[in-house]
Parts: sequence; C-alpha cells; structure tokens
Amino acid sequence: MNSKGMERYRLHRLFSQEQIASFVQTMADRISKDYDGRELVLVCILKGAFVFLSDLIRYLRIPVQVDFVRLASYRSGMKTCGKIEITKDVEIPLEKKDVLIIEDIIDSGRTLQFLKDRLALLNPLSIKVCALLDKKTRREVEMEADYLGTDVDDLFVVGYGIDFNERYRYLPEIYYVTPIDHPEE
Repeated sequence: MNSKGMERYRLHRLFSQEQIASFVQTMADRISKDYDGRELVLVCILKGAFVFLSDLIRYLRIPVQVDFVRLASYRSGMKTCGKIEITKDVEIPLEKKDVLIIEDIIDSGRTLQFLKDRLALLNPLSIKVCALLDKKTRREVEMEADYLGTDVDDLFVVGYGIDFNERYRYLPEIYYVTPIDHPEE
C-alpha cells in the first residue's frame, strides 16, 4: 500500500499515553512481586510488542534477561493468513528458567499457542503470557494472558509499536483504524 492509500483510513484514539502507562505499571508491579528472587526471561514477540517491552522493563523492580522472537502470520491488510513462520528464534537458553512471553495483542490465540508449544520444548520452569491488549471475541484457540493490560473490542489497532502495513508504530497512543468511505472527508 502506498502513502496515498493510507489516506483512506481514519485514526480514532482508543487509549492515551497515561492510560497505557497505567496498564504497563500495574502489570510490572505484579510481575515484580510474582518473580522476585527467580530467574526470569522476557521473550518479546517482534515487532509489535517492542515498545511495550521497553516501557515494561522500565517499571520492573527485578532483574530480567530479554530475548526476541519474530513470528510472521500477518502478510498485509487486516487479516491473518493463518500460517505461522519463525523468522527469528530465541537465543538465550531457557532450560530451568521462568519465561514470560511479551505480546502486544492476543487475537486468535494461534500465534501464542504456537510459541508456547515451541518454547516448552526448551524445558523452562514455567511459561506465562503478558499482553497489553486482548481481543477475546476473535479467539480461535483457548488462550488467556497471565498479565493483561486491558480487553479491547474487535478493532484494528495501531500505535505504541503496533503497525498497519509497517505504518503508525511511532504513535505514542493507541488508535483504531476505520476506512474512509469518501477520500474527500
């Protein structure tokens, strides 16, 4: 999609910077308490969750290790293709460590289930999920976040690291996208 194509969409603010900070700090407080004295590895799903991870780490009061995975399931547009591919895998040994997956949005649950199953093969002590947003109405497999910022309706969201065709990640707040029926609006 080119720059002109992006003009056919309107952004509507869903969560302010202050609301996002509150969600993240609340989760960080719980995580810090729950994992105090334990060896925790945060595994961030790229690219959408990297801003969330950065803020989360700043609020944590415990030492953590950080690693990244990149799982491709969205090709373009607003629909998933259903197939999940690993394009960057974990590098830190996870055996006998607690793992906390950092995700921007739980949607169908398929990506997280795939990743949890894959990480379980590495023999961690535990695997839990921390997600900023959850679209429960889109769930296709049973999946719940252990740490959750907030639920969100079935909207296509952008900002705060979350993109639409690699655009809008830079926005400091979270918006939802709607098409503009008439470009002159």
